[in-house]
Amino acid sequence: MSIIFLNGCGSSGKTSIARSIQHLSQEPWLRTGVDTFIDMLPNKFMGFGECSKDGYFSFVPGTNDRGPTMNVENGPLGPNFFDLAPDFAQMLADKNHNLIIDEVLFGDDLLKAYVQKLTSHKVYFIGVFCDLETMLEREILRGDRAIGLSNDQIDRVHDGIRPYDYMVDTSQKSPFTAAKEILEYMKTTPDPLGFKTIGKMF
Repeated sequence: MSIIFLNGCGSSGKTSIARSIQHLSQEPWLRTGVDTFIDMLPNKFMGFGECSKDGYFSFVPGTNDRGPTMNVENGPLGPNFFDLAPDFAQMLADKNHNLIIDEVLFGDDLLKAYVQKLTSHKVYFIGVFCDLETMLEREILRGDRAIGLSNDQIDRVHDGIRPYDYMVDTSQKSPFTAAKEILEYMKTTPDPLGFKTIGKMF
């Protein structure tokens, strides 16, 4: 049993890579992560919903020198809910399911929680990178994204403790190609060190 932990901005290609791994691999893989939990939420208590500031999270628009940004701010119900993600991953992993975790890490607190919960499992820590122009195009073309989210996240998501086992850049690379690279890397690297390194630091 293995875990692939994908960290990157929204629209960087993590979900497409995860689905490609599910398609390409001969083993069954379950996908989980931040979107798994967002899909559970009532719309009016998140994002731009009428009760978002009193709910789970809200979108706060802004700007920087690159253009519009969209910051995600936790509401009062958010931490108690999203902090369950590492526990959920541990529950699935302890039942011997292969997992692909699709996350957006800010700082090290959530990463630390994942490392602590998954300490007894083999985890491949993968950094998913993409240039900002490509991510902004995806936000616009897909029509279901908050415009400026990637601009807000790009300076933060890879900042902090990030000893990745492997990195992929989806600016010019298809999700299938990135998925193939990750699966090939896993074949030649039976003992990933990223999470182990983090565990020693914490």
